[in-house]
Amino acid sequence: MDSQRVEYLASSTFDTSSSISSESESTNFGSYSYNITRQFNLLPKSIKTFPFLSTQISFNYTLETSIYLSPGSNSGLFQRIFIIEPSEFLPAGIITFYLTTTGIALGQGRLIDTPKQTKQKISLGNDPDVKYQIISIITSTQQTPIYEQDVNVTVTISNRKDKQNVLVTLTLNGGYRNTILLLRTCSSSNITINQDRINKAILIIRAIIKSNENETCIFAIKQSS
Repeated sequence: MDSQRVEYLASSTFDTSSSISSESESTNFGSYSYNITRQFNLLPKSIKTFPFLSTQISFNYTLETSIYLSPGSNSGLFQRIFIIEPSEFLPAGIITFYLTTTGIALGQGRLIDTPKQTKQKISLGNDPDVKYQIISIITSTQQTPIYEQDVNVTVTISNRKDKQNVLVTLTLNGGYRNTILLLRTCSSSNITINQDRINKAILIIRAIIKSNENETCIFAIKQSS
């Protein structure tokens, strides 16, 4: 049944002649049961699919990636992320996303069992047009009484799409919980950097990058063991 349920989620269509009830008959210890409500014919060597879930799903799309901050130059691509929130329980399975205007398949991802009104992230792989480059330079170190280092960092995010603006989140893990974010200069108000309130080693850069443009953030950090 899992593949049938997920196909409904992916295609967002509802077959009113379905032989399977759209309401679960029972739930026991995390499992759900659905009734077959009427007979159907299955021809030889054929496959028949019954989309039957009528779950309302909210979608948000963004680009994200997480990396460790290390000395030198580092570059890479952002992951395409869909954030879904169903109105009812959704079972685990493969989920396919389509572009509604053309029907083009955007990609597939694996969905875990998702409780109702719970957000779940689905990754569809890299976006080849949106890239980050990070240059990290250690400017000074101190060995005693504890190890300390000062680091200058330049982050540049590029959007090579011709017509589409993108929303990105870049998470940097500096590896030192004793991290102080110092001077920062960003190319515009479209890009910001903040420190995680709980884990100070985590720096979060969020940006809106217009088509065929770059945004840059330059900052310094002081780290200690």
